Amino acid sequence: MQITVFGANGKVGRKVVQLLLDEGYTVAAAIHTDTNYIKHERLSTVECDIKNKDQVSKVLQGSNAVISCLGSWGTPTKDILSTGMKIIIPLMQQHNIQRVISLTGSNVMLSSDPFDVINWLSVICIKIGAGKIYQDGKDHIKLLAQSNLDWTVLRSPVMREQKNSKYELSMKRPRPWATVNRTDVAHALVALLRDQEYSKKSPYIHNL
Repeated sequence: MQITVFGANGKVGRKVVQLLLDEGYTVAAAIHTDTNYIKHERLSTVECDIKNKDQVSKVLQGSNAVISCLGSWGTPTKDILSTGMKIIIPLMQQHNIQRVISLTGSNVMLSSDPFDVINWLSVICIKIGAGKIYQDGKDHIKLLAQSNLDWTVLRSPVMREQKNSKYELSMKRPRPWATVNRTDVAHALVALLRDQEYSKKSPYIHNL
């Protein structure tokens, strides 16, 4: 089974690629550059601009599912998730790929989420300080929800390089000050390939 990983150069993306290889998957990694990238007989790397349809199509070729670790922090336009999904979704349909798991921040609030005063105030602060990032995460979930794909978006608090820990997924929103182990996030993204409990949902990840 081959998995395409977008954002494979990032801190989470690299962990996801390694975990997939450790579990026996074949991986097609979309990267900015292959400088110092890991080498493996079941790994192919494709230099890919997420806005380039031909390059995106190439890295999707032959895959059975997609994991997106794309992020907009540090980019000038702050719209990488939504811009990427506008290209990835139709090309996944073209390549007959149904399953996609994506990653965004836990501050992204959806209309289906229960109201909570503390989290509502946190969202207001995020909109003031990082409004484009917030909207990008929200828009990319909307694009997936409007597609016919089998999607899951994992919402994560601030990620840290903490010691290995246990985690759980739920629809309960973490507190604004919560953090999570970055390695656990990678494990959760890979586990969601096989877990249909959160199909067409956006669960949160919590460290226990």
